[in-house]
Amino acid sequence: MSRSKKWSVALAGECMVTRPFAMHDEPEFLSVLEKLRSSDVTYAHVETNFGHFGEVDAPSRGDQIGSYFLTDPQVAHDLRWAGVDIASLANNHSFDFGAKGLLSTIRHCDAAQIAHAGTGQDLEEAREPGYLETRNGRVALVSTSSGNKSHEWASLPKATLPGRPGVNSLRPITRFVVDEDAAAKLRDIGGKLGILRETGMNVEGSSGLLMKAGEGEFSLAMPSDQSTTGSNIFKVADRFDVTTSSDRRDLAGNLRAVEEARIMADLVLVAHHCSISEGGRGDRPPTFMRDFAHAAIDAGADIFVGHGWHKTLGIEIYRGKPIFYGVGNFFAQSEFVRRVPFDAYESWNHDTDRLPTLTPAAHPLHPGLTAGNRTWWSSAVINLVLEDGQVREIELHPVELGREVSKEAPLRRSVGGGDRPLTDGRPLTATGEDAEQILQRYQRLSADFGTTVVIEDGIGRIKI
Repeated sequence: MSRSKKWSVALAGECMVTRPFAMHDEPEFLSVLEKLRSSDVTYAHVETNFGHFGEVDAPSRGDQIGSYFLTDPQVAHDLRWAGVDIASLANNHSFDFGAKGLLSTIRHCDAAQIAHAGTGQDLEEAREPGYLETRNGRVALVSTSSGNKSHEWASLPKATLPGRPGVNSLRPITRFVVDEDAAAKLRDIGGKLGILRETGMNVEGSSGLLMKAGEGEFSLAMPSDQSTTGSNIFKVADRFDVTTSSDRRDLAGNLRAVEEARIMADLVLVAHHCSISEGGRGDRPPTFMRDFAHAAIDAGADIFVGHGWHKTLGIEIYRGKPIFYGVGNFFAQSEFVRRVPFDAYESWNHDTDRLPTLTPAAHPLHPGLTAGNRTWWSSAVINLVLEDGQVREIELHPVELGREVSKEAPLRRSVGGGDRPLTDGRPLTATGEDAEQILQRYQRLSADFGTTVVIEDGIGRIKI
């Protein structure tokens, strides 16, 4: 049965938010908040953990060039004050501070009255939709993540064994497609190194590498993969390519959650945090993400929201429903994380023998902060209207986070007095050339999906 309600929805991007902000009252900031508060429902992606230092576990990961996010729980209340009603929590930082950090985030979102989905005490809880009751009807959110480490995946209980707290995963299977000549060379090299694995080989220490491989596919048993299901599968064809598909069990489980949401709610959002790419992070979503977006809408989703690359990507209208493959950053405040663990200093090659003298002001400690990243410091508040189960209009209201939207990205709003000033990282209304750059990017990338973005008076509009 088609839905007959009319909905106004606001979408905000990735909130790497680490500082309270409810005291700010610049007109350019309040105008952004008004675009969140004026809708029937406002969604954001929370890419941090909420918790006090004494209520979380030790950092759960080691060698990774990424931030470790932990934010004062007051900021959850600030997000609610800003207008955020419902948030996705599944991402590659959900387990930064272990199960306690993940569960404290849930508690503090509950305390701030932000509905949420994507993480939980076990897989069933992490996968189930989050529900929000509004005057206009019931809203559901399914949140999933691709790119987490295996210990971050939520699991199911079995007999007396409890399930593992974690994220609702959508694990990708990556295949490296090579031609006959390259395959022969790889097999030869793998054989000489003793790391070639093909179906039927009885080699100790790599029994799981080909569990997801098809007929004629092979793998190279890298040392770190020898007790896993493998991270490289080579497929022989007449071309070179990198292809991705979803783990069939994860895909089926997530689509069951979408189907539940369709039956139980009046408006269904699906959020996919994807930190996986088929090579470098370009301007096109990976194949498995696009396939999942279509499958989610086929199963009953009204809006699909993608994020994970910290950049805006194109917009597709599929069966009358909007797919936003990349909503970009809405807050970018990783520089202000209060306490940085040992692992981050080590990963960024600081001298950990001098650990007591190192502080969160050391640089580098966080990715994405250098000049040349024109997409890190900008995005848009997306306002859309759905009626009778179809999108009727979409507006893109550009925001900048404290730097000019250009390749050089010079500072507009700095914090601190060091030789390398920090960036405020809050969303303010973008105008002039900044707005043009943001909207022209949406215009260019959406055209690849057959979507026309018209730029009028500093706003992007998609006419349906």
